[in-house]
Amino acid sequence: MTATRLEEAYRAHADELVRYATAMVGPERAGDVVTDAFLTVFESESDRDIEHLRAYLFRAVYHRAVDLGRSRDRRQAREERDAHERLRLAPPPGVAESQIAIDARRSLSVLTDQQRAAVFLTYWCDLPPGEVAELLGVRSGTVKKQLSRARSKLREVLDV
Repeated sequence: MTATRLEEAYRAHADELVRYATAMVGPERAGDVVTDAFLTVFESESDRDIEHLRAYLFRAVYHRAVDLGRSRDRRQAREERDAHERLRLAPPPGVAESQIAIDARRSLSVLTDQQRAAVFLTYWCDLPPGEVAELLGVRSGTVKKQLSRARSKLREVLDV
């Protein structure tokens, strides 16, 4: 891939890839995950053209996010919870909204990486299962099965 094509791809897809990576690994590491994905594409594919670049980039972000693992997210959430319990302070104005975001991220942490990716691409990006399947490199039926399992897990966690 040429540097010019990489730059064009970055301008075209970086925002949606960062949103996707944020859902996978949180806002603190999303930018790094996307940058790593673009570097991987640039370094490994410099001598040939990628036909479905957007799908390739989504898969690269997915694999990089999985590589990071979720243990760090769990440890960070546990540390935040422990610190809050030790301080036992009433949250300042505006913190309630960020707490909702933290709670949502914790709820999503019960999902597998593939379930979380399918949920994000389907419900946040409003993509049909066929397109989600293409982006993740799996079959449409796999996406539907992962969405069904994800909804079941979330119902259990959220007591809905």
